[in-house]
Amino acid sequence: MHTIDFTARSVVTGRVRHVFDVLTDWPRQTGWVPATVVSRPEGGPVGVVGERFVATTRIGPFTLVDSMEVVSRVVPDTSAGSERPGRVGIVKTGDHLGGTVEIVVAPAGSGQVLVEWTEHVVVRSRRLARLAALGGPVPGLFGKAAFEVVLRRARDDLRGPS
Repeated sequence: MHTIDFTARSVVTGRVRHVFDVLTDWPRQTGWVPATVVSRPEGGPVGVVGERFVATTRIGPFTLVDSMEVVSRVVPDTSAGSERPGRVGIVKTGDHLGGTVEIVVAPAGSGQVLVEWTEHVVVRSRRLARLAALGGPVPGLFGKAAFEVVLRRARDDLRGPS
């Protein structure tokens, strides 16, 4: 096994609750993550702890299935006097990738919202783990850069309706 850790951050214009709702609408991420389709199983819970979803990435003949489950969810509260950030905790449950994801959405002042996306990826597949280990710090740096790009691609959706 090998681990890859990174945190991507972005400040976006929008309302905290809207940004949280959009980021945690997992299938919507299909439009932002290159070569990836995110789906939920039919009939499963949505928007609550226990929600499951799968991100399937296809690049040429290579396919990676990343199964996940929401294990914690705190909706942001920006009502009068409160600035509690939104948080969602996710566990990767697949055969090839394990680990955790935490997404935090917090007010950043003046109509701005800070998004922090942290991943601790456990590469379970022996072949992928060897490849990741050969890369040294590169897989973590790539993960951070890739999710910063994803958050930039999501900006129009995160901004919300005018």
